[in-house]
Amino acid sequence: MNLLDKHLSELIAPFHLTCEVNPSITGIATDSREVTKGCLYICVRGYTVDGHQYAEEAVANGAVAILAEEPIDGVEVPVVLLQDTKHAAGKVADLFYDHPSHKLKVYGITGTNGKTTTTKLTYDLFRAAGQKAGMISTIGAMIDGEMIDTPNTTPEAIILHRLLYQMVEQGVTDCVLEVSSHALMEGRVEGVKFHAAAFTNLTHDHLDYHASMEEYAQAKALVFKQVATSGGQAVILNEADPKSRVMEKAAEGVPVIWYATKALSEAPITVEWKEETVSVRIDGTVTEVPVFLLGDFNAANLAAAIGLMQAGNVNMYQLIRHIPELRLPKGRLEQIPFEGCEVYIDYAHTPDGLEKCLKALSVPGEPLYMVLSAAGERDRSKRAVMGRIAGQYCEGIIVTVHDPRREQPQQIIKELLVEIPPRKIITCHESRKEALQIAAKVALTGKRMVIVGKGHERFEQIGTEHVPFDEVKILTDELIRLSGQETAM
Repeated sequence: MNLLDKHLSELIAPFHLTCEVNPSITGIATDSREVTKGCLYICVRGYTVDGHQYAEEAVANGAVAILAEEPIDGVEVPVVLLQDTKHAAGKVADLFYDHPSHKLKVYGITGTNGKTTTTKLTYDLFRAAGQKAGMISTIGAMIDGEMIDTPNTTPEAIILHRLLYQMVEQGVTDCVLEVSSHALMEGRVEGVKFHAAAFTNLTHDHLDYHASMEEYAQAKALVFKQVATSGGQAVILNEADPKSRVMEKAAEGVPVIWYATKALSEAPITVEWKEETVSVRIDGTVTEVPVFLLGDFNAANLAAAIGLMQAGNVNMYQLIRHIPELRLPKGRLEQIPFEGCEVYIDYAHTPDGLEKCLKALSVPGEPLYMVLSAAGERDRSKRAVMGRIAGQYCEGIIVTVHDPRREQPQQIIKELLVEIPPRKIITCHESRKEALQIAAKVALTGKRMVIVGKGHERFEQIGTEHVPFDEVKILTDELIRLSGQETAM
């Protein structure tokens, strides 16, 4: 017998529902293609797909019961009706997987920029402290050093609880979870018990999804409310960001650990960046250590990670000696290893993220060049702003697109160009690959180059398809080809 077997009645009991037929449930799924014999199929309405339309396929694949928001005709399995299956899925998954988040400590990290970096720094620090740790983030899931791919910044609820269950089974004690505003609004972390959560910052992004910055802040605040309602021990907040007060209010009654990046701050945790070192102050004790992290903004990410470690009751002073070992995640100010040129890639796709990236790479007397892009069918209001920022920091700009989806690339480029001084535009290309090839050519002339937008991702969203697209390989191949031609000459 599968240890996870439950009966349908157990899984719907929290919703005060009953069933006349009570089959044994051996699995749960929201994707009909993942249904196997004995599964409970949960019909969820997505942006482009309605799971109710695939109920018959799910039954044909072995589903023995269905949770839905409307009656399903033509199936011979019990159908239980709920008002909101998307949010119910997390609670059902929590029950099915025997409350995994109660058996380890889960640390949530949210904010506009810095989530992925803070998540990885926290995970690496936990491992350095000797803890068996897990991580779930944009760059994938890690279980004590083993990488597992995930489809979203925060996986959908069933996958998330399954990963937490897998971590418990493998002896993980601390899991660091990157939490996006979309995930919070769509119930992907429903049923998760948070030990603590950290807030990085709130800047212009996702206004295609949220009606205003205030609504965006309230979406982020949901995780701090969940910390409070699930018995969490602490929230870690950025003293420099005024929206931290929104998060503090949402976590009413939960102790706050404040962090900052200025030496004069009264926050109990400060990390001040000094280019090749950071000055770390924890409760009045100051230590200066070497660091391989670029920029003041990464000092803030490190400070947030230290706050989470403090919430995890790790010996902070022993931990400081591991800071020099820390590295940024893939695609975050990542330098492409190629002799004879200086090329970086970064995930920056918001005005604030872009400015922090360019500021970190700015060197007096050494002009910076870049590939600037924006995604299709996403917040259009930030495109001109990003163009203006690029023009402020860069001497030359190659303008292109990434993930156009169903939007016309020329429209995206047009909106990026609005505030870029014409003299700084090297070229515009609807083809990102061609833009990267030109960037490689420019870099080989001795120009410092940064390419933003995709970072670690290895695919492009063109139309409704996910098309393989390895930016690092394209760049490296072109650098090899061009430098080879130059050598032959």
